[in-house]
Amino acid sequence: MQGDIFQSLSRQDLPAGASPDSFSELCTALYERELNYLAQSPATSLPGLQRRLRSVPYYVQRAARGMLSCDAPYTLDSQNASWQAPQQSRLNRTQSQPKRVYNWLTSSAGRLGHVVPVLDFDPRLQRVVLDSIDRIDLSAERVHLNQYGWFSFQGDCLEPESAHLIIVKPDSSSLKPAFCGHQWNHKGRIDPRTLTLREVLLATTVSW
Repeated sequence: MQGDIFQSLSRQDLPAGASPDSFSELCTALYERELNYLAQSPATSLPGLQRRLRSVPYYVQRAARGMLSCDAPYTLDSQNASWQAPQQSRLNRTQSQPKRVYNWLTSSAGRLGHVVPVLDFDPRLQRVVLDSIDRIDLSAERVHLNQYGWFSFQGDCLEPESAHLIIVKPDSSSLKPAFCGHQWNHKGRIDPRTLTLREVLLATTVSW
């Protein structure tokens, strides 16, 4: 069984104080989640799918170790490979956030590679996702994210089809809904979503 495979590996290079059982549970949950994601993804070539499948165990174990060593101030649910914390009633963009993200992005040229929360204000389903900065254009005051494209230094998305996306400075208030998968619809709070393996890997690089 898959759980037995991860259990046999669980004592190798675990973070100090981490439980082998928790590692095994995290790996199993992440592995099942990623296989389900691949099964629902658009059809790809067989060699491409084989390459992705071969890499899954490596990234799953890397994510599990990262979750166990991450000092995020949220409750870690190892059986579901998720973080948990109370959810606010609505997703909001405060008046101070554009200035705060501008100051954060312009305070140092070393923001390349940083993880940022992306607020998704799609009227059908609102949530906060994680992405990383891979380009900074200081002259045009814009920043490029690996997945979601260009944003202004004030946080507004510059991609016409993604005007409902906004980036904010990564802090405790903006990272909590991203880590915990909080989401909302027109009625308010709904059940949290599970983070993708990519988002988990990004989350485990955040310094608290």
